[in-house]
Amino acid sequence: MINIAICEDEEKMQCLIERYINNILKDIEIEYKIQKYRSGEELIECDLKGIDILLLDIQMGKMNGMDTARKIRTVDNKMEIIFITSLIDYVQDGYEVRAYRYLLKPIELEELKKHVLNCIKEIEVNKKNYIVIKNKSNTYKIHSNEITYVEVQKKNMLIHTINKNFDVRYSLEKIEKDLNLDNFIRCHKSFLINLNYVENIKQNVAILECGQEVPISRYRYKDVKEKFLKFLGDRIC
Repeated sequence: MINIAICEDEEKMQCLIERYINNILKDIEIEYKIQKYRSGEELIECDLKGIDILLLDIQMGKMNGMDTARKIRTVDNKMEIIFITSLIDYVQDGYEVRAYRYLLKPIELEELKKHVLNCIKEIEVNKKNYIVIKNKSNTYKIHSNEITYVEVQKKNMLIHTINKNFDVRYSLEKIEKDLNLDNFIRCHKSFLINLNYVENIKQNVAILECGQEVPISRYRYKDVKEKFLKFLGDRIC
């Protein structure tokens, strides 16, 4: 089941988006549900963790879409957010809340279809992508999209996720091979980062959304920065 939410203060636009989504998904063998909200405040009061894809208008009333997305990210890092706007000026702000998809008004069916289907594809892939770590008597199943970064400390490895950290005996080479995903990159001999959670890259440091700074070795800096920019470009296009 894919849960889709539309947060848009114009009723006509709400109905248009709902009609488009029904049109897009009618021939796809997938169960889905659409919920509609008229304001950011109304959306925030619902069960946010039950939403897979959110189509969010930026220019709304008291709480605009960007502020709504910031509140969402304090409790949910997995939701796929597609911004709806009349202006493209908000693209840079979208990086802060991990929203890389934009629909410009007037909304075109083919553009919406591209974004919705890509979101569904990512959701399905992420559900299947996980690693299994065995540590003494414990076995951990860790979803790759929840890992923010990994660091090696002497003989131990610390796997940082959005919910908790795992202190295990494991090699960085092994976990890098197990993940085998385009959004992960080795930035240092002792660090691996998930580009989904990188807010900015400066000289020799990656700044994550949580404010954590992860070192980038001098000889890896160029490759990391290029991959980060390509990652952002691919997500926006």
